[in-house]
Amino acid sequence: MNDVAHLKKTLSVVLTLAAAGSAVWAMLLMTAPTAEALPLFARQTGQPCGNCHTDVLGLTPFGRRFKLGGYTLGGGPFRKTLFPIPPSGKVFPSVSDFNSVLSPGSAPKDAVAELRSYAETTSRAADPARKPPQGSAQQVITNSFAAVQPEAEEDRGWMPPLAVMLISGYTRTQAPDSGWAPGVNHWKANDNIGMAQASLFGGGAMSDNIGVFAQLTYGFPAIGDATGTWGWDNVDVRYAGTGQVGGVDVLFGITAHNNPTVQDVWNTAPAWTHPYFTTQLGFTGPATTTIIDGQYGQKVGGLGGYLFINDMLYLEATGYKTLGVAAATRLGAGPLGSPGQIAGVAPYGRAALEQRFGDHNLMIGGFASRFEVAPWSVAGVPVPLDVTGNIADTPYALTNKYTDFGVDTQYQYRGDDYWVIFKAAYIREEQRYDAGYVGASTPVNLTNSLNTLRVSSTVAIGGDNRVVATGQYFRTWGSPDAGLYGPTPVDPNWGTVPDTTGFMAELAYLPFGTGKAPYWPWFNTRIGAQYFYFTKFNGDTLTPHDKNTFILYSTILF
Repeated sequence: MNDVAHLKKTLSVVLTLAAAGSAVWAMLLMTAPTAEALPLFARQTGQPCGNCHTDVLGLTPFGRRFKLGGYTLGGGPFRKTLFPIPPSGKVFPSVSDFNSVLSPGSAPKDAVAELRSYAETTSRAADPARKPPQGSAQQVITNSFAAVQPEAEEDRGWMPPLAVMLISGYTRTQAPDSGWAPGVNHWKANDNIGMAQASLFGGGAMSDNIGVFAQLTYGFPAIGDATGTWGWDNVDVRYAGTGQVGGVDVLFGITAHNNPTVQDVWNTAPAWTHPYFTTQLGFTGPATTTIIDGQYGQKVGGLGGYLFINDMLYLEATGYKTLGVAAATRLGAGPLGSPGQIAGVAPYGRAALEQRFGDHNLMIGGFASRFEVAPWSVAGVPVPLDVTGNIADTPYALTNKYTDFGVDTQYQYRGDDYWVIFKAAYIREEQRYDAGYVGASTPVNLTNSLNTLRVSSTVAIGGDNRVVATGQYFRTWGSPDAGLYGPTPVDPNWGTVPDTTGFMAELAYLPFGTGKAPYWPWFNTRIGAQYFYFTKFNGDTLTPHDKNTFILYSTILF
């Protein structure tokens, strides 16, 4: 593509999404049309969900940039913030913003000439009787863009940035779940139909630079629970901006969140891997996971900074601290569900290199973390007790150490009306049990290791990814330790190793495709079927097929 054609493509996208308010965003938008799956983001951006997602939570290249940009992109039929954002001087791109579209070695004056030519063409197309704009190169650009701007943002209405998600389904395991007991709740021993989850979402742009993704969830009771629970779910608050360093474009940001890796934009990170939707019943993966793989979800506060350099290299550093007992309890994230209280701050680092080759997109990355954890209890007894006999914020003096290293990759190909995605992630965790206890368990070994591997492929076909098929292979394996993984009265076949091997297959259908759902962007839905097949489950090779699980689910978003 020559420089002029490349420039025209960029400017046409900026015109479509002029409310974005940033010229650097315009350069990022060259890669693909955009949106988010939540109706609140669809209303904010004015785009159908399939433009930003390959498969529900799976992000396209632009979807990743929307998130990295702090959920602030506008362009929809409504004002993106409660109060109009004052003009910031960034509504129209400047000459310097388009230097990166030139061929290497081209002079800035070439950009001026091309921008002036295209600006004249644009303004005449909007109004054939209009005279070519006069003035400096920058004034030409500004006047031409102003001639084709949509309705001013302050003249649009505003809608509360809220959305609701309901998940229900049918779950069948090959053998009744051994954790079921009569009379505990409304579930049967098998073949259950009912609600799985209800979530309220809020967020979107708070300003040109600040945005929020927040989720409040009611989880209906699991197979052995007496009641369901309300609690905060994934939360991500961001500040994002753009600039240049040595002539190189840099997108930078700060993220505050409550679940390690929920801030990540690739669907290889533990917080965003398959399965995206499921029910709370049955068996949908390994029973033993690494620390970084969800064990502190909603139970920590994380604060980090990130850079996305030249639309290619991503770098992040984040620190995590466990919430206090009272705060976690009020938020519905009981602390005893985690391995213990983090001593000091747990560091996390992430690097990823993303490269686009036409319709191909490849990411190769890695991450690392270290959690020093003081157990909440020793031999099952809370340590120490406060004056009321409850667990206190002051932890047990000794700590267990968990050091995680991960490598991941993601490949995406965009066809004329389909996506092909391949993902793989491997995590190795080194464990050292200086505290001597992990809750009620006493490890036999001082040191152990734990490994997790996930490999999956997805094909999404049709407008807005109407039909999506996914296959995944997952495996967890680690050091034998009878103190941690020994047989239990509930499951006597439970082995002395954390080894689990299995496959997941999913077929999903979106009834409303490019024609958009009724009342779009107010409503959308998805129907899916999943099957989980186990060849080993926590060391059990005798009866792992008893855990095989079939789930038929539906999600409604409005």
